[in-house]
Amino acid sequence: METSQARKDAIFRKKLVDTFCNYGIYIIFLIMIIYFSVQSTGFLSLSNAITVLQLSSTLGISVVGMFFVLVTGGIDISVASNMYFSAVVGTTLLNNLGCPLILCFVGSCLSGLLIGCINGFCVSRLKIVPFITTLATYSVAKGLGLMFTNQQMLFLDAKVRVFSSTRIFGIPLMVYIFLAVVILGHFVLTKTQYGRQLFACGNNLTGANKMGINGPRVVFIAYAICGALAGLAGMVNAARLSVINPNFAQNDEFTVISSAVIGGASLFGGKGKVIPGAIIGIVMVQVISNGLTIIGASAYIQNIFKGLIIFVAVMVDSIKNNGDIH
Repeated sequence: METSQARKDAIFRKKLVDTFCNYGIYIIFLIMIIYFSVQSTGFLSLSNAITVLQLSSTLGISVVGMFFVLVTGGIDISVASNMYFSAVVGTTLLNNLGCPLILCFVGSCLSGLLIGCINGFCVSRLKIVPFITTLATYSVAKGLGLMFTNQQMLFLDAKVRVFSSTRIFGIPLMVYIFLAVVILGHFVLTKTQYGRQLFACGNNLTGANKMGINGPRVVFIAYAICGALAGLAGMVNAARLSVINPNFAQNDEFTVISSAVIGGASLFGGKGKVIPGAIIGIVMVQVISNGLTIIGASAYIQNIFKGLIIFVAVMVDSIKNNGDIH
């Protein structure tokens, strides 16, 4: 009798945990949308929706890159500093050398790619723990950016306004750039040999190597992609704001990582769908952040909520990976 009851309790608990993992965060999200809508009539306005799309697009580009790294079972906490340094590089090309705007974006991507390659080499070849590697490059990239700018604000040349003000069917150009990156990332992960190799390495790197897959090369490329997209995201965000200050992209690595995990990427590797994961993850995080700003929540309250979002996302990921709460 006791055994039967214990079995029923275990089944009930498992169903409860599964329900929370699959739908809990969406229920919380819906409740917060209702709350923000009641507190502010402007929350559901078209102009605010476009603002959320703009905010989601800039960081969303970096979220796509984070998917590649998380699939390997690694992590890249240098993305925010990468965004800052790469934006400084692109802005320098724009302001000091008078380069066309498209070349400034290319320069930012190459700058981010360099940082990503350094991360990839250290992780895949030198076997340094990803957290330690990217923590080091986080510090170096931030320091270089501050050094090059002398800790001063950089104002982008007026020609950047063409980019930031361009809209197609009423939607900002940066949104289309984000969607293009999402589609390309989805294609690479699901339709190419590299994508299949990436998931194989994320699920079992040793087994993948035994199958003839060059695991270190696959991991290296993942970090390189993440770095390049962080560089692109940095320049897109700089173009949107038309200014770079010393706090540019500060703490955005937490937003990027939590968005990727909420979107379905696993911190344990081997899982992740860019479509719809990257879009759902970043939009949910930015909607909550935007709602808190609109209702006048203080900075420390917003930080508390961001911390809770990360905690819930990681907890759900851990439960899904382990199968239950013990």
